[in-house]
Amino acid sequence: MKRTLAGNGMAFLVACVVWTGASAAEAQPGTIPVNVESTPPGATVYVDSASTAPIGTTPLTNVRIARGNHTLFFRLANHEDGQLQVNIRRRRETFRVILNPLSTISVTAGNSAAENASVRVDGQPLGNIPYRGTVQPGRHLVQIGREGYVTFSQWVELAGGQVLTLPVMLEREAPQTGSILIAGDVSGAPIFIDGTPRGATPTVIEGITAGEHQIEIRPDGMDVFQQSIRVIAGERLSVNPTMRPAPARAGSLRVIANAPNAAVTLDGEVIGQAPVTQQNVTPGEHILEATADGYETVQQPVTVEPGQQRVVSLRLERRTRVGRIVVNANVGGATVTVDGEERGPAPVVIEGPTAGAHAILVTAEGHEEFRTTCETGDSEDCEVTAQLRPIGTPVRVEANVSRAELFIDGESRGPLPYEGAFPVGEHRLEVRAEGYTSHVEQVNLVSSTEPRGFNIALVREGELTQEERATQAAEEQRRREGAATHAAAALPSDLAIIDVSLGWPHIAEVRLGVGIFDWLEGGFGMRTFGRLTEFEGRAKIGVRPVRQVSVAAQARFGGGIGPSRDATDAERAATMNPESHSVNSVFFNAEVLGTLHFSARERDQAAFTLWLGLDFASDGYDWTGADSDVLAHSPVAGVMTERDGRQNTASIRLGGSLELVLSRHWNIWGLLEGNLAGPGRDVYGNIFGIETADTELYFRLGLTHKF
Repeated sequence: MKRTLAGNGMAFLVACVVWTGASAAEAQPGTIPVNVESTPPGATVYVDSASTAPIGTTPLTNVRIARGNHTLFFRLANHEDGQLQVNIRRRRETFRVILNPLSTISVTAGNSAAENASVRVDGQPLGNIPYRGTVQPGRHLVQIGREGYVTFSQWVELAGGQVLTLPVMLEREAPQTGSILIAGDVSGAPIFIDGTPRGATPTVIEGITAGEHQIEIRPDGMDVFQQSIRVIAGERLSVNPTMRPAPARAGSLRVIANAPNAAVTLDGEVIGQAPVTQQNVTPGEHILEATADGYETVQQPVTVEPGQQRVVSLRLERRTRVGRIVVNANVGGATVTVDGEERGPAPVVIEGPTAGAHAILVTAEGHEEFRTTCETGDSEDCEVTAQLRPIGTPVRVEANVSRAELFIDGESRGPLPYEGAFPVGEHRLEVRAEGYTSHVEQVNLVSSTEPRGFNIALVREGELTQEERATQAAEEQRRREGAATHAAAALPSDLAIIDVSLGWPHIAEVRLGVGIFDWLEGGFGMRTFGRLTEFEGRAKIGVRPVRQVSVAAQARFGGGIGPSRDATDAERAATMNPESHSVNSVFFNAEVLGTLHFSARERDQAAFTLWLGLDFASDGYDWTGADSDVLAHSPVAGVMTERDGRQNTASIRLGGSLELVLSRHWNIWGLLEGNLAGPGRDVYGNIFGIETADTELYFRLGLTHKF
């Protein structure tokens, strides 16, 4: 019966060894679990190349990466791509990167002419209205164009994370035409431009498209005058041919005007400022023209008689058109007020305002007011682009290092402590000091009259930051809460445990244990089954190379004592220890252990452990009685002789345990062991008078308290 039970137990333990080895083999060779984080979170992470499959999205916990040097690539919408050079060499090390936000430009159509117009930023074509895209923070030139319309251009200054909404209105381009003044010494001669009749001399022909043209003047009874001309947009070309065979006696012309310093031209040639007299004027019809600042240009035909002076008075009308007011803003939905009257959201265009100064106010929620004045006059426009700044937030920054320096968005703001104001929105706050690890964080400032304080604790280079210490403490707490007393991994330092168990052959057992270092555990135990009470000291060196597996080497040593037995009459008669028979033992065990850990929510929930031990024992045990038969029989039937000396044994033992973590303070567990090779210990036999030999198969069920 004993051998059958022991054989079945051994088969079960061997199967467990094979299964544990297969499970452990599934771990990826050469990889280490690490943590990868980003500010802000949600970034997609790639290893060594952004074209490979990503390993996940931040924050990543215990993601496995091969040992050695790598480049981590980070990608997050509306943020600059990030790179981080890392050296993977420590388990559960945390790598983090700060991703700078990009700026966003949103261009919408302010009128129908701007719909589907092309968009360029810094000269690069990016698409058509409506358009929304990201750019690097800083100064950029936004241009909106469409054939036949004036190109819209505006410089904008963008902060990181800022969204600029830019409504655009396009205006038609002025016609690309010029004019021609055609005079000549013959009045009434038909004029043809590119073969098309265009009146008779003298005249001014408007709306001639820019470019090359052919002019023909066909006076009756005279040769046709031909000339190729080039018309320039916005300019006037003068053509004054001589077609008479002989000039008549010249006359003169005197011109006066009501506008001071009016410039006078005769047939397109400037003759001076009014009042002016022009001599030797060819008789016939001519065209006078006068211009003056603030006045409309006036033209008038005049006929000069041979040998006579013609006096002409020109009356110029003051210009009545007043330039318009155009107001834009760098913040979408900003409200525009002109001269105390609200005109709606920007952009605002006011046609024909009164001449003079105008007060302009632009407001937007969460931004400082923008105020300015502008002048409108004769044909003088007033164009304003309001650059609204977010309302500033008072800030005070202090540090535990007196020579620390503050940087905001990469710009130095001087030594700490610092007091000042920054615009509302996201900013990159950095504190640097020589010999200390720089502190970097992304802060979001909101509108407030109360100063926002930052008390920065810098740590020396090589030391852990407060966050890292907190992470380490949290990891240590999880280790303590999930610690298993029978696993290969050593108990966390300063954690103590008490095991209480029942089993066979020792009916009751109590064990104490404490973590000395992260790799070293010590303990003491006591167990008894009445006839023998053993005391044990224990030391274990255990490591956990990966989260799922731990290995260890353990040594146990001690001894036991039991009640002495008085000699029987037969023993006294045979001179076999006539006084008493003592019970004692000395033992030493060496074991190697391997554990498979089962985790959930980053804390161990269970542990399955196998061990192989080499046992040495020396027992003094010659108990006899109704429930014990440890004496040998002599060749003479019926004569009992004492065992010769002590029983010294060496054996190989295989065992396994399953431990469940109930809470941060309580575990339950069970174990099963068996003797693979070597003799059994007689001291473990016939405990209840059931058998006369060691069963060589042992089990225990227990409860653990952790504190």
